[in-house]
Amino acid sequence: MSQIIYSIKQGLKSLLKNKMMNFLSIISVSASLIILGIVLSLVVNINKFVNMTREEVNEIRVSIDSNFDKEVIKKNIETIDNIEGIEFKGKEDAFKELKKSWGEDSYLLEGIDNPLDNYYIVTIKDTAKSDEVVEKIRSIEGIVDIEYHEDAMKNFISISNTIKKFGSLLIIFLTFICLILISNTIKSQVYSKKEEIQIIKCVGGSNAFIISPFVVEGFMIGFLGSLIAIGSCIFSYGYIVEKINLLLMSMKTSVMIPIEQLSIFIIPVLLVTGVSIGVLGSIISVKKYLKI
Repeated sequence: MSQIIYSIKQGLKSLLKNKMMNFLSIISVSASLIILGIVLSLVVNINKFVNMTREEVNEIRVSIDSNFDKEVIKKNIETIDNIEGIEFKGKEDAFKELKKSWGEDSYLLEGIDNPLDNYYIVTIKDTAKSDEVVEKIRSIEGIVDIEYHEDAMKNFISISNTIKKFGSLLIIFLTFICLILISNTIKSQVYSKKEEIQIIKCVGGSNAFIISPFVVEGFMIGFLGSLIAIGSCIFSYGYIVEKINLLLMSMKTSVMIPIEQLSIFIIPVLLVTGVSIGVLGSIISVKKYLKI
């Protein structure tokens, strides 16, 4: 217990002693974490938008021949993997919807024989496998035509994958930058105490005893930097969401994730990231001075 208290005291003492250097480190870490928070917010919201839009294009319209038993066709479709739901639409209902979509010009369709076919609306689970599902449906006897948003599906899948890859690479890069910043800050302080460290090492001081004050200091730098980043990100995001919602009041659903949901995700991520790189940066900095 006395060693823990000693480490905390020495760590805080060093933090207060080198105010300017540690202040710059905290600001640098918070700036990097703010960028990280912005990237995470963008990735999460864009993924939400992509998934929402994908849900609107994950339906396949399967026109069927009226000479075939529709129930047999339905059972054959249901045996295909990746099918979430299937709904029958009669050609009479389809013709009514067509007239409705024509609006004032619907009178032009009066007296015309219904040229449409009965069809099924097939909802698929994973749009990435839509081509596979379509090919299997085509092989079923009694299928007249298949319509689906092929290009839209492929574009959304491509966008989603690109966002995930870009976001992951940027997050790794920013984490690496934060690690270097904290490591260099602690390293300069370790260097000024290298003789003291070597003396403690020579008289039998353990590695844990030597490194713990620097770990406390790195922890505090990362912790304070993450708090500043969390406050800045939540305040800015809340302001942006409020303004966007005011502009899009006519929409039934919000285009952005509510700040409460984002906070649950972003607070622990930034806090753990800041503290982790602070501690890790301290360990990396002091490690080479433990070898005599």
